[in-house]
Amino acid sequence: MRLHLLYNPVSGAGRAAATARDLAQRVERSGHEAVLAESRLEPAEGWLDPALADAEVLVVVGGDGAMRLAAASAVRTGTPVYHYPLGTENLFSREFGMSASPAALLDALRSLRVEQVDVGVANGRTFLLMVSMGYDAEVIHDLSARRGGGISHLSYLGPLVRQLRRWRPPELTVRADGELICDGLPGMVVVANSRQYAMRIDPAARASMSDGQLDIVVLPAPNRRSLVRWLVACLRGRHLDDPRLVYRTAAAVEVSTPSARRYQLDGDPPEPPPGSTEPDQAVSLHISLWEKKLRVLVP
Repeated sequence: MRLHLLYNPVSGAGRAAATARDLAQRVERSGHEAVLAESRLEPAEGWLDPALADAEVLVVVGGDGAMRLAAASAVRTGTPVYHYPLGTENLFSREFGMSASPAALLDALRSLRVEQVDVGVANGRTFLLMVSMGYDAEVIHDLSARRGGGISHLSYLGPLVRQLRRWRPPELTVRADGELICDGLPGMVVVANSRQYAMRIDPAARASMSDGQLDIVVLPAPNRRSLVRWLVACLRGRHLDDPRLVYRTAAAVEVSTPSARRYQLDGDPPEPPPGSTEPDQAVSLHISLWEKKLRVLVP
């Protein structure tokens, strides 16, 4: 079987290249072919799509950002993908029970069990897990502006504290399949394709990656105290019972605010728009699902 092993060089505190080389040797000793490649920042249509033309499986060695980068190419080419987790959270691999184990990958190659998974699009940008606007997005942008390489959970401490002090909630107007579900509500919104979320907060705990629906969670939080209460409730799994919570499912979602606000995709800032070096901001987010599915090779 021909495998394309794509690795993010900054994942795993810089261990991804060595890990990918070792993994390539192991799969080749098991009778498979392996092509090793480093991820790039250029549009994937120009380099990853052609590389997958002859690949039977794409193995992504890295974190959720590397998975998001590779997902659109895997959808376009119909290539099954396996996440070999080396990031900080590794939410995609957690969803499917994948691990950083060569034996687990080889078992998956033997069984060839493939699931069809939904893929989201927000303002033309692909995501697998979630898109959000509010406190978490501000934390992610803060971290991204300061990071110089690999990160750990401890790297989030400074951004979490700084952004809590600066908390100015966006005024959210959200429509689900055209129905107005909140109008100018201050707080944060998560539009999720997956139940998985950083630090086990899991605001969209009912979400499924194969139901053809997005789960919309709006947490009303006009001030820091209410924001902290919501985060604690999410950690305890009690937020879904709170009558103030707005929770809907829809195939298409629109989020708008009075002024441009920052948002995040799968734990990363969105790519800068053409001609800019700054991450994208938006007055409105148009979020939907691809008609095509992502094929996932599962343990």
